[in-house]
Amino acid sequence: MIKQTIIALLCFLAPLTGQAQSPDAGTVEVFAGAELNYADVNFLRLYNVLVNVTPGVKWHLGHDWLVAGQLFLPAVNYGYDNKHNIVRLTNATLAKQLHFGRQHFKLTGGLFGRDRYGLDLRWMMPATDWLMLEAQVGYTGAWRLAAADALDWTWDAYPIETKAVNFDAPDRLTAIVGANVWLSPWNTQFRLTAGRYLNLDYGTELQVMRHFRGCSVGLFAQLHEKQSVGRRYPTEAGGFRVVVCLPDWHWTSGKLKVRPASNFRLTYNAQADGISMQNYTTDPEENERDYPVRIPWGTGSMTHATR
Repeated sequence: MIKQTIIALLCFLAPLTGQAQSPDAGTVEVFAGAELNYADVNFLRLYNVLVNVTPGVKWHLGHDWLVAGQLFLPAVNYGYDNKHNIVRLTNATLAKQLHFGRQHFKLTGGLFGRDRYGLDLRWMMPATDWLMLEAQVGYTGAWRLAAADALDWTWDAYPIETKAVNFDAPDRLTAIVGANVWLSPWNTQFRLTAGRYLNLDYGTELQVMRHFRGCSVGLFAQLHEKQSVGRRYPTEAGGFRVVVCLPDWHWTSGKLKVRPASNFRLTYNAQADGISMQNYTTDPEENERDYPVRIPWGTGSMTHATR
């Protein structure tokens, strides 16, 4: 059902351009970055370390259509389970942006982050120079394409209260709504969001980020449902996020552009339980600094905010 819905909606949007042809139409971007995971959970060594190389591609079809894909290639595994030593496809999507006055939309279908496939709709609307409203709705199922038997990969099942649900359940509906406040003199953004996440848990988050020319630094606080996972996890969490824009070094040949990943992102959550308020990503380079939709508001109006 999810696959048929994706195909039908994308075909319906095919004739809609919503905006003039962009100058990067036909450009193919090939890029690569790295994902670092570490945990201080072992008395015998300082950290467990997991590093994946993340090559990806973006093909700009013109008229705000985008095809994207990304692979995870295991490079270093020091202390993590062997199930992480698998080459896997982590993104394969077709996306379309639509712009109607103040209304900005992005519809994406395909394979998303966190091993979900389905359909995702984003909406952003600048109400004033300092206020922007947003929403996200997703309908997804579990699916994985990896260079190993499917039995090598399992999600841990973490029930919430009496609901025995886990990330790999099919037909999952998620929804998030939010409001953003932009303080132009200080390039500072306040973002308040609330919604239903992948583990069918509800939560809300307040984030404040200070945006500089080459990076964004912010603090966040979360309030979510109580988990029942064998330990008394708190319902409150918080920490900081850092998004660093990597130098735009690139090599071009005609419509081909080869470059590093656009950003390096770091998140620290002081009381994370690993499952609360988790959501998928639809873009290989998705982060809190760059908006999912091209929009002339906030960081979308800053130099070097996006590529």
